[in-house]
Amino acid sequence: MTRKKRKRSKKKNSSILFFALFAAVAFLTVILLEYIDFKNGKKSFIFTKLIHLETADDKVERFNERFLELLHKNNIQCSYHQDDKKQYHFSLEIGESRFKGLVDRIENIVGQLKGKIVLAEVQGGTGKSIMHYKVTLAKKVYNWILITKRKKPAEKPAEPKPKEETKPKKKIVKTETVPPRPRGSHKNPRLAIIIDDVGQYDIGALELKRLNIPITASILPDSPHAHEEARWIREYGLQTLIHLPMQPKNGNGQTYDSSRTVTLDSTDSEIRQLIRRAKQVVPNAAGINNHQGSLATANTGLMLRTLKIIKEEGLFFVDSRTIGNSVAYDTAKRLGIKTAYKNAFLDHVQTYSNSINRIKYLVEVALRDGKAIAIGHPRQSTIDAIRDSIDYIRSKGVKIVYVAELLE
Repeated sequence: MTRKKRKRSKKKNSSILFFALFAAVAFLTVILLEYIDFKNGKKSFIFTKLIHLETADDKVERFNERFLELLHKNNIQCSYHQDDKKQYHFSLEIGESRFKGLVDRIENIVGQLKGKIVLAEVQGGTGKSIMHYKVTLAKKVYNWILITKRKKPAEKPAEPKPKEETKPKKKIVKTETVPPRPRGSHKNPRLAIIIDDVGQYDIGALELKRLNIPITASILPDSPHAHEEARWIREYGLQTLIHLPMQPKNGNGQTYDSSRTVTLDSTDSEIRQLIRRAKQVVPNAAGINNHQGSLATANTGLMLRTLKIIKEEGLFFVDSRTIGNSVAYDTAKRLGIKTAYKNAFLDHVQTYSNSINRIKYLVEVALRDGKAIAIGHPRQSTIDAIRDSIDYIRSKGVKIVYVAELLE
């Protein structure tokens, strides 16, 4: 090769190398600019369309969907609009008792989208507080939420009427007295608390979590908030039961559908379908306790059929003992099912002082027999009584446990 040709070849190679480097730098620059746009919440051809990464607009859409779904499930009315800056403004009004639970759940949704929610402004009013929150996603404010909190009217400090408080205590204890049972270990007394009807009312998973104790939530499968509460209970690491509806003795003229309730006329197929459908609603449940059922649980034939199916489904059974002659617990034992029964309801009389007294009674049962099981309901007076009794229970040397730890 001549010197002239070599020079020409070198020049050509240098040009190719230059253009290759230029193209590489240009390509990297385009990618960098696209990435900067994407991080700033703008649409990016590479990162939004080709790679399908979630944009800030996508996050806003997801937040709006989940926020509105949360409001819908909790029957909360809301108005909203979008302004010129494409920011959404939500406005709603709720009672004070529901406020903290709602805000915690909004914070949870925002946190999952890696955003932030901060309280920007508070205004006071007669009987109301107005809380103004801003929601930031991808470093930009996209949503404003105005929550008007209706304050509770001042409660009268008066104690319940003497007649209610002085009802024969013996009578209450009698209705909750259970057949004699073998004494447990006095060195390790334990108490389990079940909260029935979760999913039926506003009080639910969040209030149970705040008690910060092992507590078992029994979820009504067909209740309005059953799916949502089951999900939150699982997320909070608490334990669940299926609160299975069973036919009561006195239904006040109400008819019972065998597809929703275990009745004297239920077929095995209907009972099995009912339990399997409940398991889909409450997938984390390891056991069942009965909702009502004073007629059903006193019927040996029905309980034999129902408990055999419960055993086949791999669940344990807690007899709520809604009637003194219930055969459910004894039948479960005969069938070799892990089982237990309730010693006392916390809120047959729906007052704070009654619930406190029932807890004291249960502590005595636990100290005497080694264990005790309580059933309460999602009522504020019940939750308050449990919370205020935790130190007392522990001071007596009684350990609070999940009901699954007290099965026989």
